Amino acid sequence: MRSFVRIINKISEISGEILMWFSWILTFIIMWEVIARTFFNHPTTWAHESSIMVFAALTILSGAYTLRYRGHVNMDLFYVNRSVRGKAILDVISFPFFLVFCITIIWLGWEFAFRSVMALEVSQSDWAPPLWPIKLAIPLGAFLLLLQGLANLISDVYTAVTGKGVEA
Repeated sequence: MRSFVRIINKISEISGEILMWFSWILTFIIMWEVIARTFFNHPTTWAHESSIMVFAALTILSGAYTLRYRGHVNMDLFYVNRSVRGKAILDVISFPFFLVFCITIIWLGWEFAFRSVMALEVSQSDWAPPLWPIKLAIPLGAFLLLLQGLANLISDVYTAVTGKGVEA
């Protein structure tokens, strides 16, 4: 089990490191558009839509990395003053809700993405970029989130039983 947790944590870390570059790409796209529009009076046809796509991919795919470092929102009223063991118990209790959420997003996201891939869907804009890659990111991001959630569950069960945290 410890190997599983270690592997999933590493996958989340690598995905986070890759996604870090999406922030730079997004910054470059927006800067390019501002410069083109302001200094050359020649706005691009692609910057607005591509910045939305890059931001969407960044948001959708970064969930696992954020969960790896327990960065998602918690109910502080119940969570903040608990011991490590108490937090782990609350995380184990709340896992079924997380599981339903992830499975729903994977299932519906896959149907949504599959239709887009089969139709080779493109945007209705003049630029007409393909939409299916960003739609495929939805079930992929939810799957990565689910894997990290399972790794956290294993760690939380260990912590809830032993009272000690897991280094993975």
